Amino acid sequence: MNNKLQFSNQESILIIDDNPDNLNLLNGILSNAGYKVHLAPSGKIALAFIESKLPQLILLDIMMPNMDGYAVCERIKSCPRTQNIPIIFISALQDITDKIKSFSLGGVDYITKPFHDQEVLIRIENQLQIQRLSQKLIDQNILEERNRIAREIHDTLAQAFTGIILLLTAAERAIPSAPEQAISHLKTSNELARYGLAAARRSVEGLRPQLLENSDLHSALQQIAAQMSSPTETQVIFEVIGTPYPLSVQVENNLLRIGQEALTNAFKYAKANLIKIQLVYESTHFLLRVQDNGQGFDSESITVKNGFGFLGMKERSERIKGQLTINSSPVNGTEITILIPLP
Repeated sequence: MNNKLQFSNQESILIIDDNPDNLNLLNGILSNAGYKVHLAPSGKIALAFIESKLPQLILLDIMMPNMDGYAVCERIKSCPRTQNIPIIFISALQDITDKIKSFSLGGVDYITKPFHDQEVLIRIENQLQIQRLSQKLIDQNILEERNRIAREIHDTLAQAFTGIILLLTAAERAIPSAPEQAISHLKTSNELARYGLAAARRSVEGLRPQLLENSDLHSALQQIAAQMSSPTETQVIFEVIGTPYPLSVQVENNLLRIGQEALTNAFKYAKANLIKIQLVYESTHFLLRVQDNGQGFDSESITVKNGFGFLGMKERSERIKGQLTINSSPVNGTEITILIPLP
């Protein structure tokens, strides 16, 4: 055996073959390479073993008495719990029809006897590497989906609560001198609470934000700004430059959430009396800008950079290949822009 072909793996491999010599030969090759090896001299014993412990890969002989390799493969592939285990057929049969049948039943590779150590190890390692990469991709997708749900909940519930707090505070102040205005604020906060709850449910389900289902991006942002500004004295200037055109669903969803987060921060923390929202529709790019004249902050602060809102905007921008810029400093206000290059 070539000493360079030593793999530091802990994956378990099940070898199914009725020939003791083949079992011993393969066991030696794989054990010396660092794999955990399990041996099954028949299909029946192999299926019983798989019920209690799942191997990462199976080497399966075709010509076996009572239950041949094809039947064993069909049983494994018919069970949802075991159907994704890669199976490499091992056989002295070299006819093309046997190979075609093996692949049609779900085999991932075919090794003919007599065995060559290097070929066996490389074919096994190739399949295990594919399996590792597939699992890594699955894990990344799970993590990404969890982050998406976390961002969506933050962008719906947290921001809805911010608006409700502003409205209730305004209502409390208005009760002594302007009870009718206080009632109006309470009604608006009730509507916002209902909207926030519905939006959170829709976000978790992965559906398109309701505001974008009922209107376009600039109308949706304008409606959010109007809801947030109603209980305050902050002036909001909304400007659309160019002729609006639709963007992809994914781009508009993420732009809406970025704009919503920027507005929430402006109303909640900036203490601004003027907020300007600008949407620029050009032939080569789209730009969203949210600017306020509030107290600003240190944009290089670690606390800011690690804040969930900031990270959410950054992740959303990266998701749609946008260029996010946050310019802010104490006293001088804040400007958040995201540029989307167009094909």
